[in-house]
Amino acid sequence: MPFVSLRQVPAFILASSFLVVQLGDFAAYAQDAKPAMTVLVQTAERREIHPEFNHPAVIEAEQKATIRPVVTGQVIASYVTPGAIVKKGDLLFELDDRDLRFALAGAQAAVALAKANAGEAQLEYNRKRTLVSRQTASQSELDVATAQLDAAKAQVQSAEAAVDRATKAVADTKIVAPFEGRISAANVSVGDYVMPNNPAQPLPLAEIVGLDPIFATGFVSQQAYDVFVQRRNKMRDAGTEIPKLVLNLIMPSGQIYPQTGSFVSWDFQAAATRGSIAARAEFPNPDGVLLPGMNVTLRGNTVEGIDAVTIPQRAVGQDQQGHYVMTVDAEGKVARQNVEVGIRDGADWTIIDGLEEKATVIVEGLQKVREGDIVKTEPFQK
Repeated sequence: MPFVSLRQVPAFILASSFLVVQLGDFAAYAQDAKPAMTVLVQTAERREIHPEFNHPAVIEAEQKATIRPVVTGQVIASYVTPGAIVKKGDLLFELDDRDLRFALAGAQAAVALAKANAGEAQLEYNRKRTLVSRQTASQSELDVATAQLDAAKAQVQSAEAAVDRATKAVADTKIVAPFEGRISAANVSVGDYVMPNNPAQPLPLAEIVGLDPIFATGFVSQQAYDVFVQRRNKMRDAGTEIPKLVLNLIMPSGQIYPQTGSFVSWDFQAAATRGSIAARAEFPNPDGVLLPGMNVTLRGNTVEGIDAVTIPQRAVGQDQQGHYVMTVDAEGKVARQNVEVGIRDGADWTIIDGLEEKATVIVEGLQKVREGDIVKTEPFQK
């Protein structure tokens, strides 16, 4: 820049100020000349929806049993067919019961002996009581006879209990199915010697799982569970009926399982490692199609429709303040609206609060506009 003398300073400042003004005017003109951005919009509409959810789930047996011996004995018969459906009470294994029958016979003989002793003690008691009434025997003699009679009766009871135990032991050599279900392969063969609580035989004789009914267990995020509980409580407090659900299963093949289910319960604790809570639904399984361990999808639909304001999910943003939408008024001016979202319905969000019906929301271009911008709008095509 050339040297400027002190006398030229006022003129220089004046010229510079004029240049700044000119540049400002040019910037303003450029701003005014910039074409308005075009965004795709949709009108918030109120409609009846049937909320639906889908969660991965695993089939679990409602009943499981490990079949183990309760008496000691040699396996003399096995009636187990791996994978077969067994009925409650079906015979699965037989153990050799000869030693136990010998023990039962001994216990029954002990009962007979105890009863004979009790009969003799009863006669002695009766005799002493008669003598005491005639004052030909002392009270102490009657007391001794009474004690002997009581001991004899107790011996009878003890012997009879031993018979009951021996009878049960004989019955326990016939091992039956505790409920209807599907049985595993047998872990023992005919000729094996088995006993209760044997560390050398850690495997059970077999395992049974109940198939009808059966559980579908899905894992819901703790956040979704918390939202569900809060909204359920709000509906109860407001006296609003909680919508009833129809539960279906989508099989691994993609086919829908023909039987509908019913919600049973939430798990008693959260799974910290998964950040989720298990929800269990019960399904009839008369043909045994659903097997424990099968991966399925649990789908729920409300029976009755719900009236709600809906907008596309793509129209909803989220920041530190929460969920929001950008609306456009009749003059094309953009404004931010903080909203409370409800449940998803397909590609839409339901809006609980913060947005009026018929409001125009930006669907495409949401991240490119700011509050106060003037935009041109075109309808969003689904």
